[in-house]
Amino acid sequence: RLLAGILRPDGGEVHVHGRLAALIEVGAGFHGDLTGRENIFLNGAIMGMSRAELRQKLDEIVDFAGIERFLDMPVKRYSSGMYARLGFSIAAHVDPEILLVDEVLSVGDAVFRLRCLDRMHELVRSGTTLVFVTHNLDQMQSICRRAIVLDHGKTVFSGPSRDAVGHYLTAMSQAYITCPTDFSREDHDLSQTAELISLRLLNTSGDEVVWVRPADEVRAVVRFKLRRPIPRLVVELNMRASVHENLLSLNSGRDQITFDGSIGEHTVALTLPDLPVSGGQYFWNVRMWDADRGTTELDTPFRFPLVVDDEGRATGALCLDHDWVHACRPNAVPAPAVPCQTVQALTRPGAVHENLHLR
Repeated sequence: RLLAGILRPDGGEVHVHGRLAALIEVGAGFHGDLTGRENIFLNGAIMGMSRAELRQKLDEIVDFAGIERFLDMPVKRYSSGMYARLGFSIAAHVDPEILLVDEVLSVGDAVFRLRCLDRMHELVRSGTTLVFVTHNLDQMQSICRRAIVLDHGKTVFSGPSRDAVGHYLTAMSQAYITCPTDFSREDHDLSQTAELISLRLLNTSGDEVVWVRPADEVRAVVRFKLRRPIPRLVVELNMRASVHENLLSLNSGRDQITFDGSIGEHTVALTLPDLPVSGGQYFWNVRMWDADRGTTELDTPFRFPLVVDDEGRATGALCLDHDWVHACRPNAVPAPAVPCQTVQALTRPGAVHENLHLR
């Protein structure tokens, strides 16, 4: 907001050199009573473009945003996703020298988010300065060469984006150490048959953890109480990176396992020999239902945290073990390269990469 000129600094000065386009809040800069077409010209003018330039860019902006049918409708009738699509499209097509993007891509659909990321890559390659505010470590590493980690408004790290990941995850794990894993009575719908007492994530020593590496074994221990008997109880654990990304769903029913649930307290444990996901912060929830009745008996919020630290070696959703092989001469037998246990993709066993030197 300081860079965009929305707020003035309490002290010091902010100097911006170049045409700046900002996308820092859904609907910011739009006039609700004006149409999408009129808002394109309004926002473009604010960013310093002439009407002639905007006419040349109009078709590109509208096509990228995908709002052709709604172009002449007042934007106050737009959904939040349409707002985001139009706002990003305007900002990304006015040839900015500096582009500010602040946590606005979460409202768009998955296809549009990918198009936005591709467009940001194009702008960076063309020389545009991108200031990208995000909690998505994968997106940050794929787009940005340098990163700043902020903690309560103060810079705690500034440097290569890969190193920033480690500082961020360390800060997150320290913050989660005090995060409660027990449920209070206020957390429960007392009309439900099942009541969650606690969900604890343990290491091989039996210690509770909020920070692990991808190769670490994790044991999830669920304590709960039943108010009526459930002869065939199904328990499910889910893990998400955000509200939009369900990465893991383990269901005892799909494993052909149900539990004989009598009235009273129970404990169910699930062991994962490893957790091959890339570095980031993840949240767990617990679901339970009666297999005979087909009724959901418990569905908790995603509030149980776990930080995975892959030391910045992987981008993407997964962090898989793999081996590289290398042969420089025809018919040579490939020799294993230096082992690496955390990268984005798993190569085919025995794959040969000619003239690829690994250190």
